[in-house]
Amino acid sequence: MVEESTRQGPPVADRLRRVGALFEPFSSSYADSPALAFYQAAHREAPVAYSEAFSAYLVVGHAELTQVLREPVGFSSAHILELPPDLPPEVTAELQRGIYQMPPALFNNDPPGHTRARALFSKAFTPARVASLEPTIAEAAEALVRAMAPGDGPVDLMQALAFPLPLQIITALIGIPLVDAPLLRACQDDRLKLYDPALDKARQVEAARRCVAYERYLADLIERRRGAPADDLITALIGARVDGEAPLSVEEMISHLIVLFFAGYETVASLIGSLVLRLLETPALWDAIGSDPALLQAAMEETLRIDAPVQMEPRRATAPAVVGGVEIPAGATAFAFFGAANHDPAIFPDPLRFDVNRFAAGPRARHLGFGWGVHTCIGASLARIEVRCAVQALRAAFPGLRLAAEARPSYAPSMFFRKPTSLPVTLGAA
Repeated sequence: MVEESTRQGPPVADRLRRVGALFEPFSSSYADSPALAFYQAAHREAPVAYSEAFSAYLVVGHAELTQVLREPVGFSSAHILELPPDLPPEVTAELQRGIYQMPPALFNNDPPGHTRARALFSKAFTPARVASLEPTIAEAAEALVRAMAPGDGPVDLMQALAFPLPLQIITALIGIPLVDAPLLRACQDDRLKLYDPALDKARQVEAARRCVAYERYLADLIERRRGAPADDLITALIGARVDGEAPLSVEEMISHLIVLFFAGYETVASLIGSLVLRLLETPALWDAIGSDPALLQAAMEETLRIDAPVQMEPRRATAPAVVGGVEIPAGATAFAFFGAANHDPAIFPDPLRFDVNRFAAGPRARHLGFGWGVHTCIGASLARIEVRCAVQALRAAFPGLRLAAEARPSYAPSMFFRKPTSLPVTLGAA
């Protein structure tokens, strides 16, 4: 039987809506394992499903997702950072004191605008410049690890290493004072809270106020950098000129900075935490990586597959399309599930198994842990260096590192990300 969806698009099969109803990103079961809660059923029954709750088509199959990613204009990213349209008026009023909806930057842009923006940022992420940062990254990782000391209780590795390391690196790269990084991280998290339908209005209003304060902080930083240029991305944005066009507006620069700051620490911290967790769940792997850099690299790639830091990004269909036999109408929202495609059993047999041999001799199948196509993560090579330096410093200092028996690692409920909130470990002898 086919029934008409009253929210969006043409008639949607019951099967697609039944599978789509399993997508409950703010539930504890989904946070524990998106694969068990949703991905497995979707791969069996509907690699393109439909969510009534989010009025969106859910693209989970590997082949189906690569089709979407191959068409960056047909499936647009231009509205990817738009806030929910049904926010309470009080929340919208607060947000309108600032930028409200982010102008096109790098993440929320389509060709040809995206092509120009990526060309600008590619100058900051050249192979030579990224490679030159490795000694600095290694030194920062070693300093953070030295600050950790064996004690009577467990250490939360997320707070001791996984978050501080990428925060140090991205703040230096952008030109944000490190002392301000924790405040900006909290403000960034507040923007994500606005997507949570369970958040009460008072907390939404407070989150909106902090979002605006964050934007004003960046505007002030940009203005100060005009008078005192430095070797950082803020100065580069101020001086950027593309094809003879007008300089970037302050709003455009703020949009760029918000995305780069978030992507520069969030995905790296998530990957550090998830990788260490996977290694410690099999202590023999943790023991082996100390003398096998290739094994560490393979384990990192498998973690990008099984626990991709960015699990999903929204797209908007600009023209009718058929994906996986499902008609997606023009104007419809499609959720591009990188995390689900990485669990497609047609591409990755036994996808729930953490298997470093999948990538030990180089990837035989393309995981989408850093995306694919024109929106492939521009900082992927930098992220890999940061993660490798973090794990190598940790393994050298604490070869006896183990998961704390009394505490359970936890992941944050999220529509978009796979992020450990805590990772309690015992350090062992230094």
